[in-house]
Amino acid sequence: MTVAALLSVTGIMGEMGADLSASLSHFARDEGFVVQSVTVSGRSVVKAGDVLAALDIERGDAILEVDLEAARERLMALSWVQAASVERRLPDAIHVTLVERRPMALWQTGGRMHLVDQNGIAIEGEGAQLALYAKLPLIVGDDAPKYAAELIELLAREPSIGNRVQAAIRVSKRRWNLKLDNGVEIRLPEQGVAAAWDRLATMERTERLLSRDIVVVDLRQPDRMVVRLSDGAVQQMAVPPAKNT
Repeated sequence: MTVAALLSVTGIMGEMGADLSASLSHFARDEGFVVQSVTVSGRSVVKAGDVLAALDIERGDAILEVDLEAARERLMALSWVQAASVERRLPDAIHVTLVERRPMALWQTGGRMHLVDQNGIAIEGEGAQLALYAKLPLIVGDDAPKYAAELIELLAREPSIGNRVQAAIRVSKRRWNLKLDNGVEIRLPEQGVAAAWDRLATMERTERLLSRDIVVVDLRQPDRMVVRLSDGAVQQMAVPPAKNT
């Protein structure tokens, strides 16, 4: 029996009842329609062993009895899998196509580190995997993943500042505080974030604001920018100028 004929008969038997379908399956097994290989495309980070365990398919299984949808659902339960498909390639192969999640940030919560993809979905990562993405922005806060994509898009508007952000802390589930590589804290507003970010970028270009002896740039007010000096700068300003004698 040809593969095409077998597929046609399979559809008919599936409609006629379990007994006939089972008979066809036994016939197909006798004719060599059993799983001999499993191939996977699109896999980079997901472990091969995890894929095989999720498929729960072994060499020698009757290929027509493999529940493709159940296998796909088990693959979708893997943390790194964004999309998956499973197909028969008669007479004896199963092929899996994976789309893996792309991490865009590191998320610190509950004393642990996770990766977050472009959809705000947390990805389970081991130490070695986390180390590969150590240069990603660090976000902190219970709802931080939900708003991470918007934040990263904002930072990309002004990469000269955005690339210096080492951590972004979600405050009261309403807004962000950013920590720069020199320790300066930028307090973003709840509303009008893009406009505030543009104001900061303008000040940085014209005044080199972020290179000054400051600790906080507060952008929460739409009509003003509040800058807090470091303790050293405040003390220096408090020292009276020396008198000429």
